[in-house]
Amino acid sequence: MPTAPDVVSSIFRKYEKQELSPEFIRDESNNICDILEITRYGDPGRTARMFAEQGYVAKVNGTCKYDPDAIPLNKKYEFEKYEYVYGYQNFENSKKRMEKRKIDDLFNQLKRLVDENPENQDYLNNILNPIKQPEHHDAPPHTPTQIIYYGVPGCGKSNKIREQLKNVPEKNKVRVVFHPEYTNAEFIGQILPKVNGHVTYEFTPGPFTQIIKRAYLNPNEHFYLVIEEINRGNAAAIFGDTFQLLDRLKAGETDSLGNDPANAAVNTFTEGWSQYFVQNDDVNAYIRGTENSIQIGNIRFDSNTAIRLPPNLSILATMNTSDQNVFTLDNAFQRRFDMELVRNEFDLTKPAVNAQYEAEIDDTSIKWGQFWGWINAKITATLKGLSSTEDKRIGVWFVSNVGGIIDDKVFAEKVLKFLWDDVFKFKRPQVFAEGIDTLEKLINSFEKPSEGKERFDVFKDKVNLVAFVASPTL
Repeated sequence: MPTAPDVVSSIFRKYEKQELSPEFIRDESNNICDILEITRYGDPGRTARMFAEQGYVAKVNGTCKYDPDAIPLNKKYEFEKYEYVYGYQNFENSKKRMEKRKIDDLFNQLKRLVDENPENQDYLNNILNPIKQPEHHDAPPHTPTQIIYYGVPGCGKSNKIREQLKNVPEKNKVRVVFHPEYTNAEFIGQILPKVNGHVTYEFTPGPFTQIIKRAYLNPNEHFYLVIEEINRGNAAAIFGDTFQLLDRLKAGETDSLGNDPANAAVNTFTEGWSQYFVQNDDVNAYIRGTENSIQIGNIRFDSNTAIRLPPNLSILATMNTSDQNVFTLDNAFQRRFDMELVRNEFDLTKPAVNAQYEAEIDDTSIKWGQFWGWINAKITATLKGLSSTEDKRIGVWFVSNVGGIIDDKVFAEKVLKFLWDDVFKFKRPQVFAEGIDTLEKLINSFEKPSEGKERFDVFKDKVNLVAFVASPTL
């Protein structure tokens, strides 16, 4: 059993080369002795002061510096004879042993109480296993969102999602862009060859499977799958059988189907989980990794558990309603998402939006916001009665300003080309000036006006544009 000087010696060694007061060493010594229940043959605090007074340590500005090298040689042996018997290397283990002994003693006392009077058993059971009162929540911990933001080109759909998720860590979101060649295998995952000395075939997860695994393994965090341009690919084919996972259980609804019967009572899915399920061994194995089973809240997920979307996974998507040659997003698909129109309008209270409105189109002295208002009014009037008239309008952010200017080439190649090829495809003679019968002439006439002409003379009714700029309420 170590003595008080042993403890003091170990403390000196732990704090060597540090300037500490004798009072600190005294308090530290007393605490260690109390915790380890050391019989004190001598007072640790007094021993600390004695070491200092006898020159075992150097004194610097009235503070003891515990450095063995500072000890006089004639005192070296006396100091070193106190071996590092206990010290700090065994402190944590000693503390755990003492705590375990106290717990063992407690249970032995409880056992004696029950042995002496069996009626105490029920009383102890109530103490050790209290009946838990049902918890009441106003809402589930996570309420999943499934929403498609739609609108005209450049109205700010992607920016709306970016702003919404700007404080969400990268690991909590996965972003994918649908396109005509995008497949279910790429979205969910597929078996692909891997070469590592020899060829093996392994499951490579797609973005859908990656984000589900993260959500399953981190049930206290919220995760997001972002799908850009959801209607530019065949969404029904890309989702495949996972399409039915988009139906979620509502408040008060539960489901215990699709599980190992032995676990059905445990795996009861509640609000926010998918109402239906799919079986996919590859996705299941990827989620579990090397584990036979994992615990997800109250759900025990093993090789027999079906795949569902968890409550902490939301899906946010964008859809450009004016796209040509894209797949139709059928009503069955849209019904499983909330739809929100991103309005094509300038919110001038926001500095960045106000700067976009005020940006001048090269050297024309016409602001982008003024042209935007005029051309959209013209689109609506010219195409009145035709289908998808509103979808042909130009968005606030169809082109972006750089330093308060929208370059003439950018304007010509993006805005004028869009108007020529798409918006006024069948109304060109009504909109563009005489002699402009090709896109090349349109762009050249705007970028390099002929003598006596101005850039916006490419439009037949430039006078109307000038009047609109003078009085935007027209």
